[in-house]
Amino acid sequence: MPNEFLTTEQIRNVMTGALQDFAKWDMELLHVKVQEETLSHRTAVYIEQRLGGWHIDCEYNRDLTHAKMSVDGLSRMRPDIIVHIRNSPHNLLVVEIKKTCHSKRQINAAKSRVQEFTGKWTKHPRYCHGAVLVFPVRANDPKIVKCEWFHRDGCGAIHGGEPKTSTMSVPLINNS
Repeated sequence: MPNEFLTTEQIRNVMTGALQDFAKWDMELLHVKVQEETLSHRTAVYIEQRLGGWHIDCEYNRDLTHAKMSVDGLSRMRPDIIVHIRNSPHNLLVVEIKKTCHSKRQINAAKSRVQEFTGKWTKHPRYCHGAVLVFPVRANDPKIVKCEWFHRDGCGAIHGGEPKTSTMSVPLINNS
């Protein structure tokens, strides 16, 4: 079990490092039209290398022993990447992956899901941090990953208020 939840700055450093490793080892994936699940998996590998003590899972659809559901209980949810402690309410990070070829509607839907995952604590465990990562896949796209961040106060106590949002871009530069 991890000692503590990461701060906003710490989790952003983890994600920036993971994306820099993606640039070093997996840039060719952006040019061969792979599915977003492939991008999710490779990103999760690099997150896992930086976060000992946490479980990193792709397409994980459980909240403790129940199906992961929307707050209204009407929709099952399966985020692309989560960082958590399985079978506990300790949820650090939720990530949705999109590509620049996805529609604005699809990207906005991903943002809505992440905002819900980082929203106020209800009977469903919430995440301290969330990110929507939009990877550049078109030939003329700038080689940056656009990141929309959602951070909830009160992570150390598991409970917290509404998430604060911000954006940043991470350049995909291979420094090897």
